[in-house]
Amino acid sequence: MKKYAQSHITILAFEGPDKSGKSTLIRKLNEATQYRFLCIDRFTGSAWVYDKLFKRRNRASYIIKTEEELNHLKETRVINILLKCNPDVLRKRIESEDEYRDLRMEQLLSVISLYEEYSKKIARLPIIEIDTSTKTVDETVQEILAKIEEHEQNDNR
Repeated sequence: MKKYAQSHITILAFEGPDKSGKSTLIRKLNEATQYRFLCIDRFTGSAWVYDKLFKRRNRASYIIKTEEELNHLKETRVINILLKCNPDVLRKRIESEDEYRDLRMEQLLSVISLYEEYSKKIARLPIIEIDTSTKTVDETVQEILAKIEEHEQNDNR
């Protein structure tokens, strides 16, 4: 991977539906890279998605402005890692849940659709899309690392 000055920070904001693998991938990525990145479980994308889902306030303009400002930081890179997963695979993962299973099942297709809308219409941060439907966790971590390396090589800041 391209080396930045020691003061450089790469923030990876993991976004995606419940059970798409955010927490597991953050933990494994941190182990694999010895905490090279600051990983966040849900960020501006999730704020927008769940505001829309639950018909709360409309923060789209605030989120757009925030993401545009984050793109201008000199020593910090913020990248959205948008996790996608086949709805049938997500349903199987959700079935193992107990407390919020019914609500998650009911909202699943809406949440998937809203993340898609966020990535196409709202997001101003770079997005790396990762499908977690079929690969192992280790394979997915390697895919994330390869895509981050590609992004850093193409980043002209």
